This record gives sequence, structure tokens and C-alpha cells, in this order.
Amino acid sequence: QARSGTVGGLVVTGPLGVPADATAALRGAPGVQVATEVVHSTVYLGRDRYRAAGVTPEQLTRTLDPGVRGGSLSALAPGTAGVSRNSAGALHARLGGTLDLRLGDGTPAKVRVVALYDRGLGFGDVLLPHDQVAAHIDDPRASEVVVSGGSRAAVDAALRAFPGLKAGPPSAPPAAGPDGGSSTVNLVIMALVVAFTGIAVVNTLAMATSGRRRELALLRLVGTERSQVRAMLRWETLAVTVIAVAVGSLIALATLAAFSVGIAGTPLPHVQPLGYVLIVLAAAGLAWGATAVPGRNVLRTPPVEGIALRE
Repeated sequence: QARSGTVGGLVVTGPLGVPADATAALRGAPGVQVATEVVHSTVYLGRDRYRAAGVTPEQLTRTLDPGVRGGSLSALAPGTAGVSRNSAGALHARLGGTLDLRLGDGTPAKVRVVALYDRGLGFGDVLLPHDQVAAHIDDPRASEVVVSGGSRAAVDAALRAFPGLKAGPPSAPPAAGPDGGSSTVNLVIMALVVAFTGIAVVNTLAMATSGRRRELALLRLVGTERSQVRAMLRWETLAVTVIAVAVGSLIALATLAAFSVGIAGTPLPHVQPLGYVLIVLAAAGLAWGATAVPGRNVLRTPPVEGIALRE
């Protein structure tokens, strides 16, 4: 839980956000000690836009852990802010300094920096008091409410009057703002890039194999069996796939490690093992298909005819 940035017991979410009445009901539930509202918005410094989150400042450290490395969020109040260390340089922010921001609706706000934190990817670039952010956005409902104390049964009972709201374990830090559309576009672009790359690789391998028809015909003329030629093609494909996966993985690791150090402060990028294995298997399947099919067609040609063909 501490690694995810959430130290509270439960996180309450809903498809349309969590209304203030639901938060009040949660705070009145038996055993609940703290219920921290999190609302997302955007702030501006000059022409630059930054992600911001508004959080209920009371007893904040009992529910959220942004990874404070300087100052303290216990001093978070109207007129103050916490800033992500990743964005501090761009914002020209320093502990104890001031920022002349514009809130989501363009309202100017001069805030003093009271904390610098590490987990900007999860909590956004700027942390502000909840009421200050909620008063300047179209929908003031919280994106999530993090609850500390109280049993699951008590929280569920408090939410019965609010259909659609649900409580679950803290599996990830509060999102730095709803950005589903942009994420979808990025995934589509990445899928298209991968698809066109796969097409180019298949075409290259297929043409390279077809271009070796005289070489393969000569091998058969000197006594090589079809099974031996197919075995040779399989081993060549395996060798090319292993080298390509190894070199590609090392290049990607070097690039992602540098990016991870700059963004997350760690040289170890997050990699999903299952996704990596599926990508490797897909690459191996494409390489094998692009070599086996043209190779089979070439081997169907009598070797005497194959040796007579011009390149």
C-alpha cells in the first residue's frame, strides 16, 4: 500500500465521481477516522499546463503518501501547495518559494510551496487543498475518496444510499486526472506503428527467402534433402529471432532506463513479463511465417528449374 501511494484502508470510487454527501456519510460511519477527497484539475503557469490534484488536507498522511522529500504536507492549507520534484524545475519551484498559478477556470492563485514529493506520476504535478480546487472546476465531485479506519461492512453500509459507488483496496495511487481519450489515442498510434513495422519485417524476410531460390536449388542439386533445407531455414530463423530480440531488448532497456531515471527516479522501468513474452512469441511467429511459407514455395520448384531462374 505504501508503494502505491495510498496508505488508507479503502478507496471509494464511482462512475460519475463521489458526491460530497457520500463523503459526509463515510466520515460518519463507525470506525472511520479519516476520509480524504481527491479531485483532479489543471493549473497554468504562463502558457504551460500542469496536472493538479486537490486533496482534503486534514490528517492527509493517514490516507495518502506522495513520497514527500522536503517540507511537509501537514502545512497544506489555502494559499499553499505541494509540488512534484519532477516538475519543480519546469515550475521554477523551490521549498518556501511562491508560484503565481491560474486555476482550472483561469482564476489567479498565488501559493507558497510547502512540500516537494516524488510520486508526481500518480498524484500530479501540483497538490492543492481540495476546496480551493473544487471551487474552480465544472464538476466538484471527488474522483475518489480514500478512507482510513472502519470496516468494509461499515463503509458498504454508508454507501448503500449512493448507487454506483463502490469501495475497494488501494491497488494504485489516485490517477493524475482523467485522460482516457489521450491514452486511447496513444494506444491506437502505437498499435499502428507496431502493425506497419510487422508488415515491413514480414515483407523483408519473405523477399529475402524468395531471393535465395538459386542458392537453395544448388543445395538440392548437390544432394541436400528437402528436410535438411527446411531445418537450415528453421535454425537461421531462430538465430535471427534471438539476435533481434536480444538487441532490441537491450536498446529498449537503455532508452527506458534513462527515461525512468528522469521521470520516476529509478533505473528499473516497469515491464509486464506476460506482455514481454507475448511480444517475443509474436515476433518469432512472424519471422517463422515469413521464412517458412516462401521457403516451402521455393522448395516445390525442381532444382534444375530453380538454378536456371534469373535473380
